[in-house]
Amino acid sequence: MTEQIGLLRGTGFDLGPHATRYPTEERNMIRLLADQAAEYGDKAWLIFDGTDVMTYTDAWSETNRVANALASTVGEGAHVGLFLQNQPEFMPVFYGAMVNRGMAVPLNAQAQGSLLHHVVDHSDVALVVSRADLIPKLADLDDLGSVTHVVAVGPGEVPESIGSVSVVRWDDWLLDFDDGVRPDFPDYREPCLIQYTSGTTGMQKGAVYPHQFLYLYAAMYSDSIGITADDVCSTPMPLYHVAALHLIANTALHAGATAHLKSRFSASRYWEEAAADGATFSIILGPMAALVMKNSESAPDHSVARIFCVPPPPNMGEFENRFRTKILWHAFGQTEISPLGMRPDVLAGVTLDTLGYPAAWMDFGVVDDADRLLPPGEIGEIVFRPARPYSMFLHYYKNPEATLNTFRNFMFHTGDLGYYDEDGLLHYKGRKVERIRRRGENITASELEFVVLAHQDVVECAAYGVPSEFGEEDVKLDVVARNDLDVESLRAWLEEKVPRYMVPRYIEARDSFPKTPSERVQKYLLKELSLDRPEVRDFEAR
Repeated sequence: MTEQIGLLRGTGFDLGPHATRYPTEERNMIRLLADQAAEYGDKAWLIFDGTDVMTYTDAWSETNRVANALASTVGEGAHVGLFLQNQPEFMPVFYGAMVNRGMAVPLNAQAQGSLLHHVVDHSDVALVVSRADLIPKLADLDDLGSVTHVVAVGPGEVPESIGSVSVVRWDDWLLDFDDGVRPDFPDYREPCLIQYTSGTTGMQKGAVYPHQFLYLYAAMYSDSIGITADDVCSTPMPLYHVAALHLIANTALHAGATAHLKSRFSASRYWEEAAADGATFSIILGPMAALVMKNSESAPDHSVARIFCVPPPPNMGEFENRFRTKILWHAFGQTEISPLGMRPDVLAGVTLDTLGYPAAWMDFGVVDDADRLLPPGEIGEIVFRPARPYSMFLHYYKNPEATLNTFRNFMFHTGDLGYYDEDGLLHYKGRKVERIRRRGENITASELEFVVLAHQDVVECAAYGVPSEFGEEDVKLDVVARNDLDVESLRAWLEEKVPRYMVPRYIEARDSFPKTPSERVQKYLLKELSLDRPEVRDFEAR
C-alpha cells in the first residue's frame, strides 16, 4: 500500500477582481475605504435598524477623526476595545484603530463577568469605546487591565470614572479633532485586529490578523458570489462576529454595495425587515432559519434571491418554497482562516455535509491523530496551509502554546472532522470535540441534533457527552421547545428515528441556551452543570 504524504492543492475559486484590485503589498482595508469613499461618496454603505445611515464619505471622515483622537488620547499603536452592538460608531472605531497603527479588539456585547474580564485583560486594550448601557458590565469587573480611558456612546447615565479609569462622552471626546488624513497606509503584513474565537470549548483565544488577511477574508466572498454595487446585503448577526463584519459589512465595502445591520434577531419579523431593506442577499445561521420556519408562515414581497445559511436547515426545500428564495451553504471559514469561498450555486447531487472545493491557492487535507494524510473517503481532522503569505491569522495573542499546537507539523488544524472524495470535494462531519463515545460507538452530536430539530415542537437543541459510570460517555440532550414539551414523548419519538445507541439517556427542557456571538451553543457551560438536578430526566436511572 502506498503511503499518503503531503497535502492536496485546492481546485476551487482563485482570487477574483475585488481581491486583486491592489497588488499584494497594498492590500489593506484602510486604502479600500479611502478609495470607495472617493468613488461612492454619499451612497449608503451601512444602515442600522433601517434608520441610521452611514455613507461611504461619512465612514472615511469619522474613521480619521477617531484615529486622530486615539493618537492624542492613548498614542499611536494602541489596542482599542469595541464594546458595541450594531451601531454607526462601530466601523469608524474599528478602522480608526488601524489608521492609528494599532489593533481593533471587538468585544462580545453579551459578555460579562470573568469572560469579559479575560478578553479585556488579555488583549491589552488601552481604550474601550462602549455603549453607555454596557458600562455597568465594565464597572462590575475587578479591574480593567491596561485600560486607561472609556468612551461612552449613546444615551444613559455614565460615571465620571471607573476606579482610576476616566470615562468621557463620545461627542466630547471627538470635539477637538478633525478628519485630517494620515499620509500613508499600513503595510499588508502588519497586525491590525485581534478577533477572539467563539469559545465553544473553553476560554477564548485571540486570533491576530494581518492587514492582507482582513482584506482577503471579505474580498474572496464578494468575488465568489458576485456581489456588485447594485446589491443590498442584510443580516441580524452582530458586527463583533466574523459573519456580519467580514461577510456583510466588508463584503459590501469591497463591492460598493449597501449593507443593512440589525441590532437584534427577530424570527417573526425577519422577512418583513428584509423586504423593507430591499435586500438581495442575506446571511443567517441554521438555528435562525429553523426559528424563522416555526414563526413565519409566509413572506411579503421581497428581493432576497439568496440566503447564505450554515448549517442548512433540515427542511431546506420547504424553507425555499415557502419563502421564495435560494439557500447557499457551500463554504467553510473560521475565525482564523477562510479557505473556501462561498459558492453562488449549489452543487448537484451532493449531500448536506458538502463544504465545497478549497480555494486554488490553498493546500488542504484530512489527517489522522498522527497528522498522516488519509486517503479519499476516510474521516479525520481537516487541515489547511495557504500558498499565499499573510492570508490567514498570524498567531494567537499571548498564547504560544495554542499557536504551536494549532500549527503543528506546518498545518493549520481546524478541529473539524471531515473527509474528501476522489474529486477533492470536502465534506464536514462535525467538531472533533463533539464526538460522543458511547458503548463502543462514535456518535456525531450534529447528526443527532439534525434529527431532533425535525420534531415539530423543538426550536433548538444541543447534544453532548457526559461521563458514564460504565466508562466512556452517555448522551445528554437539551432542548428549547415552542410548547410545553413532554420529554418522555420526545425520547419515545427518538427511539423510532435513531439507532438505539444514539437515544439520549438524559433529556432537559430549557428556556434558552448560553451562546457565542455566532449563535453557537456553549456546550462546555452546559457540561459544567450537575446531572443531579430536578430539571434533568434520567431515563436509565439505577
